[in-house]
Amino acid sequence: MKIAILSDVHEGLNRKKTGADIWGLLKEWLATHKPDVFITSGDITSGPVKSLALLNRLKNELPEIQILYVHGNHDLYHEDATAAYETLLKFAGNLGNGPVQLDEDWVVVGDGGWYDYSFGIDEFTKKQFSAGQYNNFTWPDKIHAHWPEADGDVTRNYLSKLEKWLAEQQGKNIILVCHFVPFAHFVQVKNAPSWDFFNAMMGSKGFGELAEKYGVKKVIFGHIHTRYHEEYKGIDCICNPLGYYPHEWKNDSAEEEINSAINVIEI
Repeated sequence: MKIAILSDVHEGLNRKKTGADIWGLLKEWLATHKPDVFITSGDITSGPVKSLALLNRLKNELPEIQILYVHGNHDLYHEDATAAYETLLKFAGNLGNGPVQLDEDWVVVGDGGWYDYSFGIDEFTKKQFSAGQYNNFTWPDKIHAHWPEADGDVTRNYLSKLEKWLAEQQGKNIILVCHFVPFAHFVQVKNAPSWDFFNAMMGSKGFGELAEKYGVKKVIFGHIHTRYHEEYKGIDCICNPLGYYPHEWKNDSAEEEINSAINVIEI
């Protein structure tokens, strides 16, 4: 079984900056290479309505490919993040609806997740992280994604749901999918407060702890716009973002960048 993996497509921004049909090029790649499963781990575009429309378009045009998805923070940009989350659950392949059995041996468990400042650096307080402001920059989630609860409480809700599902799937080979970073190992520390302050918003060590506790075989994530595929703590860890054009791309051509960004694994 072939599984194609890509996150952080940011369709709207990249389409505007490149002039290319980003989602159309992704569809062409999938139609040509025909993976059995396509897993996209968040940040399709900005807002739930647009993200849902793109997911449905892809599924309608490629019905032979199983499309699995978890939301990213940008997908939830809405005056009510809870309502945005529920809108995205209308996509049948959203892993927030529950685990998906791929075959007799492999199951995919996931949800988008959030962050709880567990990757934050010591010189700042939770109150400062909650405000999400350093110098003149405000973390965009604080402006565009509005939860009724504190970030840590939101994250605990995700962790509780995922732990329940992981416990139910013991004895199977589990692929855990989330948008946010599960291990501090993958968070870049530059010893520059203007960068390192915002590492608090990169994810939660709780996702990694669940992966270890329940012996998952693979973890797929996004959010951090750096590509990784390595074994860490005995887990195959995969992060394959498209990222932002131009400064995070290796190619000027959108088609070439999509081709280079997508990771294909076999199980």
